[in-house]
Amino acid sequence: MADINKKNRNLKIIFWGILLLGVLIRCIRFGQVPGGVNQDEAMAAVDAWALSKYGTDRYGMALPVHFTAWKVSQMSVLLSYLMIPFLKLFGLRSVAVRMPMLIISCGTIVLMYLVGKKVFSERTGLILMALCAVNPWHFMQSRWSLDCNLFPHVFLLALYLLLAGLEKHRYLYLSMIFFGLTFYCYGVAVYSVIPFLIVYAAWCLWRKQLKLTQVLLCIVIFSVIALPEIIVMAINLFGWDTMETPLFTMARFPESSRADDILFMNFSFRQLLRNILSMVKQVFLQLPDHLFNALPEFGPLYHLSIPFTVIGIAAFVRQMMREKDRQVQTRYMAILGFFLTGIWVGIITFEVNINRINIIFYPMIMLCGYGIEWLIQRVKRCKLMVCVAALYGICVVLFLARYFTFYQEESRVYYNQDFLNAVAEADSMEEYEQL
Repeated sequence: MADINKKNRNLKIIFWGILLLGVLIRCIRFGQVPGGVNQDEAMAAVDAWALSKYGTDRYGMALPVHFTAWKVSQMSVLLSYLMIPFLKLFGLRSVAVRMPMLIISCGTIVLMYLVGKKVFSERTGLILMALCAVNPWHFMQSRWSLDCNLFPHVFLLALYLLLAGLEKHRYLYLSMIFFGLTFYCYGVAVYSVIPFLIVYAAWCLWRKQLKLTQVLLCIVIFSVIALPEIIVMAINLFGWDTMETPLFTMARFPESSRADDILFMNFSFRQLLRNILSMVKQVFLQLPDHLFNALPEFGPLYHLSIPFTVIGIAAFVRQMMREKDRQVQTRYMAILGFFLTGIWVGIITFEVNINRINIIFYPMIMLCGYGIEWLIQRVKRCKLMVCVAALYGICVVLFLARYFTFYQEESRVYYNQDFLNAVAEADSMEEYEQL
């Protein structure tokens, strides 16, 4: 009994230590690095500010389901709605604009532990949590507000609730609310979340993990939440007029160019091949991307993670095929579906960069952690665990040193820092009352 209590106490210490590390490194000079404001997060912030003041976006559209934003290139709304309370508290400042992503990202570190514990084991959950806490992609996206980067976080929460819902069905129905909300995070949800849910529902029915009545109720809940965004897509696909209701507005965007980003809308085998190559380059080879997404020396996952991930994929698929327990196999299927959803996004979406295929990085971290755990069980455990921890520790130190020094200067152009300094200087001149 004493040994069990000691083990539980040690696990709690590790859990809180990992979480504290993840939160602390994300809070260091938060709002200052990166300095300035990226044009996309500025656009989201101004629409959020207009909503907080007038209940409209900056074009005067009442409670839009989808933002007009750049007119030819629209923007998802959920992140801006989440900014509103922080803008009310702190005003239109970069810290307030970025606070939702910081808080949500810190929360998803815990979610990775919960998913890992539920699907695999508590130790695997802690490994996934640690990998997430120090992951370069996860760290960098948490420190500024890009609307599409909310998508993988909401999907991860929905996935955890879905897994919990296989045991307690009230969570199953709650998960449908969050799967529906992914539609307001990023447009790719329309052609990624729906296929995931259809395939997973079919699997659960086949394996007798869910009843048909439960699946039908899930469809109703999901449809109610996602329907306004689906109607927006239909309005723009068929050229219908803008629809206004007392609760929200579903707009037509006559100058939109977003459909060109979807392979179905402009299919060619050449483009299909280019999409696949872009996905391989960004995800598996981790070649350089935009500096606001990843540092080329480290990639989105750290380059040393790729061998562990390959091992994890092979071991995971093998174990899933051998698994006899239907409940365990159904949990595994959720993780495999998560990963394949990311692959699907990479195939269908126009020549993805890291933020366009961000949905794949959580399952990549999971499979990397599974690969590490698989190796630890088969090699001298303590020695391998220490070696892996030391390697990642070195990577983390080098990454943070690079991020808070050279990156701060190199990223100025991406966050318009010099422009904002010029505006602040002009605004301080006495001959102007306001700029």
